[in-house]
Amino acid sequence: MIRIANPIRRGRWWRLVLLLGAWAAVAAPAIAGWTALRTLRGYARDLPAAPDLDAWEQSAPQTSLVLAADGTVLAELPFRTGDANAPSGHRLPVAYADLPRPLIDAVLAAEDARFFAHRGVDGQAVARAAWANYRAGRVVEGASTITQQVARNLLPEAIGTERSLRRKVREALLARRLERRYDKRRIFETYLNHVFLGSGAYGVGAAARAYFDKPLAELDLAECALIAGLIQAPGRANPYRNLGDARQRRDQVLRRMARAGFIAADEAERAAARPIVLSPPPVLYGSLAPWLTERARQAAAAELGPAFDRGGLVIQTTAQPLAGARAEGLANDHASRLAAAAAGRRDAPANDGAVPQVGALLWDHHTGYVELVVGGRDWTDSQFDRTAQACRQPGSAFKPLVYAAALEAAVITPGTPLRDAPIAEWDEEHEIYWKPTNSGRSFRGVALAHEALVLSLNAPAVDVLDRVGARRAIDVAHRLGITSPLVAVRPLVLGASCVVALDLTRAFAAFARGGAPAAPVFASGIWRGDELLVDHSHPADPTLAPARRLDSLVRQVLTAGRTRPVLSPTVAYQMSAMLTDAARRGTGKEAARAAARGAVDGRPVAGKTGTTNSNTDAWFVGYTGRVVASVWLGHDNPARALGRRQDGGRAAAPLWGRIVAASEADRPVIELPGPAPDDLVVVSVDRETGLRARPGSGGATELHFAPGTEPVEQSDALPDVSPDLSRLGRDF
Repeated sequence: MIRIANPIRRGRWWRLVLLLGAWAAVAAPAIAGWTALRTLRGYARDLPAAPDLDAWEQSAPQTSLVLAADGTVLAELPFRTGDANAPSGHRLPVAYADLPRPLIDAVLAAEDARFFAHRGVDGQAVARAAWANYRAGRVVEGASTITQQVARNLLPEAIGTERSLRRKVREALLARRLERRYDKRRIFETYLNHVFLGSGAYGVGAAARAYFDKPLAELDLAECALIAGLIQAPGRANPYRNLGDARQRRDQVLRRMARAGFIAADEAERAAARPIVLSPPPVLYGSLAPWLTERARQAAAAELGPAFDRGGLVIQTTAQPLAGARAEGLANDHASRLAAAAAGRRDAPANDGAVPQVGALLWDHHTGYVELVVGGRDWTDSQFDRTAQACRQPGSAFKPLVYAAALEAAVITPGTPLRDAPIAEWDEEHEIYWKPTNSGRSFRGVALAHEALVLSLNAPAVDVLDRVGARRAIDVAHRLGITSPLVAVRPLVLGASCVVALDLTRAFAAFARGGAPAAPVFASGIWRGDELLVDHSHPADPTLAPARRLDSLVRQVLTAGRTRPVLSPTVAYQMSAMLTDAARRGTGKEAARAAARGAVDGRPVAGKTGTTNSNTDAWFVGYTGRVVASVWLGHDNPARALGRRQDGGRAAAPLWGRIVAASEADRPVIELPGPAPDDLVVVSVDRETGLRARPGSGGATELHFAPGTEPVEQSDALPDVSPDLSRLGRDF
C-alpha cells in the first residue's frame, strides 16, 4: 500500500475564508475609524479658534449717526464695506434681551427649531436632510444650525466656500468650539445682528427700520415672520420687489411656528390673513441742517480716513437745528421778495424775476462752533453749498483785509489822509479804461483811512493797496484764511478776485478774536462706542461732561503756546473799531437797522458790505460780540444781476441782521469793539487833515493808534472852511 506524504485535503478552504472574514470584521472598523480620524484631523489641521464675538461686534460695520448739538438725529449714514457685492448698508445692533419673543420664535422656526437643545450640530436635522435629499435626488434641504451659520459667516475664508464634505466638517467643528465658548443667547444675538435681510439691512434692527420704520419692540407677529423669512431669501422674498413671494415665505414661517408649538394654529391663520403694510423709513439726511450735516460728514471722513467707511460712529455736530430752520425760512422769503421787487421795476432787465440764490453761515467765534449753514434756497433742488463751494467776487467786503495788511505794515494809520479822486487806468489785457467810482459817483478829495473804510470809498482803498503792495496784501489775506487764488492787480482791493464765503467769514472772525486764528468747527466730537476718536470741543461748551471739559481745557492750554496769531491785537482792534463804525453809520447800517439803528436786537455789530459790478453779487460779512456771520446773494450764473438797487447794503445786510438777531435771541449783549489793548493811544483827530483836533473844534473823531503812530501836530484849519471837498473831483 502506497502512502502519500502530503495529501490534498479538500473541503477545508472555508476555514481560511472564515479566518479572513473574522479578521476583516475586527480590522475594518478600526481601519475605517483610523481613516476617518486622519481625515478629520486633516480637515481641522489649520482650523482657527472660535471667533471672538465681542471683538466682531466692535469691528462690525454699523450705521453711523449724525447728531445736532441738542441731540436731534440729523442723519443715519450707511457703512461701506468696499465689497462690490455688498457696497453699503445699515446695521443697528440689538441685545438679546431686547429681541421680542415672537421674533425669536419665528427665526427658530425658520432656521433651527432645536437651537437651544443641540450643541452646535443637530444630528436629527442631518439625518432628516440626508434622507430628504436622497429621495429627491438633489439637495432640497440643509441641516446647518444657527451656530454653524455664525461660524460660516464670521470665518468664511477659514471654513471655505465650496460645497464639499470638507467645508461641512470644518463648519461643524468650529460650531462646536463656539458652543463651548459662548452662551446660546450670545450666539443667537450675533446671528441676528449679522444676517443680511435685503434692502441694505444687516441684522433685524436695521430690517425693522427698513421695512416697517419701527423699533423691534413694536413689531407684530406677522412682521416678525416676514423678517425671519428673509434670512433664506433676502432678494427673492424682498417685499419691495416681490410682494407675492414675500407673503408666501412669511406664511410658510407662520406654519412652521405652529408646527413647532411656538404659536397656536388659529394664531398663525390670523397673522397670515393680515396684509403686508410696508413703511419705508423717512430720509433724515437733508431734512434738518442739511448743508452743515454734509460739512460735518466731510470733516469726519477726512479725519478718520478708511475707518469712517466702517461706520458705527456717533458724529456730534455743532448744528442748532431751530436756528438753521429759521435762517432757511428767512433766506427764502428775502430772496423771493428781492426777485419780486426786481421784476416789478420798469427798468428791470429782460427775463428778470428769477429768484436769486442765498449763502449764509454763522458761528460762535469764541468756540468756533458753526451753528447754521444755508448753502442755497433748497437742499432738495441743489446740494451745492454756496458758502463753501462757490467762489464769487466779494466787492468791497475784501477791503478790510487790505486795510489790515496796511495797518500791519505801518504804511497807514486810521487817521492817514488818503486820496479820494478819480482814477483812470488803461487795461492792456481787456483794452478798456479802469475807472473805479464811489457810490453816488462823487469824490471827496481827501478822506481819512477810518472814514474811507466806513463809507466804503473806492479810490482811497486803491491808495491803500498802492501803499502796502498787492503781494503783501495777498500774504495777509491768505494768513487770515483765504484759500482761493488772488491776483496781484490794483482792482484786487475792490474784490476783483473771487473768494469763498467760508474763507471770508473766517478772516472777519480773526478781527473779532483779537487777531487769534479762527477755525470753524462742524463736528465737536466723534465716538465709536464709548471711545472718543476725535475731540474738537471747547471748554465753554455748556453740554460737556466735567471730565471732558477738563480735557478740553488742558488741550486748549497746551496748544495755546503753539498757535501763532494771524494779526496783532492792535491791528485787530483797529479793524474792529472801523467795522463797528461802518455798521453804525456806514454802508453796513442796514444790517444794524434790521432791529434797531446801530445794533442788532439791541447789540452792537461790526461788518462790511460788498457789491460787484452791475449788482451780480451782494455781500455782508460781520460779527457781534459772540458770533460771526456772512450773507451772500446772487444767481449761480455770475453774469446775471440781482436788480438795479440790490447792492450789499440793501440786499444782503438786512437779511444778515435778521439771521443774527434770531440767533442771538436773548443772549447777553457784548459791546464792540470791546476793551482796547493797553498799548493803543486814543487821539481826537480832525476828520479832514488827520491831525490832532483843536479842543472844542467840530468835525473831530476819536481814533486808536499804535504807539508812535499817533499824530502830534495840531490841526490849524479855520473853522469857517467848508469840509465838503466833493467839488474837487468827479468821475469822468
